[in-house]
Amino acid sequence: MRTFIAILALAVTAFPGVHVDPAFAQESEVASQQSLLQTFTGTWKAEGISFGAPSKSTMVWGETLDGKFYRLTYTIEMQRDGKVQAFVGHGYYQRGSSQGFWADNGGDLHPMVTTYTHKALTTIWGKAGGKQGRSSYTFQEDGRIEVADWILTEAGWREFNRTMFSRVD
Repeated sequence: MRTFIAILALAVTAFPGVHVDPAFAQESEVASQQSLLQTFTGTWKAEGISFGAPSKSTMVWGETLDGKFYRLTYTIEMQRDGKVQAFVGHGYYQRGSSQGFWADNGGDLHPMVTTYTHKALTTIWGKAGGKQGRSSYTFQEDGRIEVADWILTEAGWREFNRTMFSRVD
């Protein structure tokens, strides 16, 4: 949302005769959030490479907690040394807000701040000075969703997952 408002502020500065109501900017991002998360609602599957290993992934998006949140359940099953290793996480995206949180079976619990467009959401998770990452979910023209994840290291952003999901329901 901050990015959207910054773009509007730039437009108002470049075109001083134009008035943009800040409430409209917020309503527009809320509308983008609702539309995008409704598009994502359902079950999605993919195969690829995650955390450097062959993987099978599942995403399930849906409303929860009396419609106050959308929940993402994200599962990655990786083949390592002939064994299947599973990563499971839950993201909670608050309806009408950029706020949310992430929890996973690695014991991580992160606050999230998310920006929305008509076809993508980008989340910064974690806290400055601690473990921090970025995830993007982009709806493609062919109806699939591309997911990319990065972790912030001392050397900068390092990608650790990129997967293309197809809807299964």
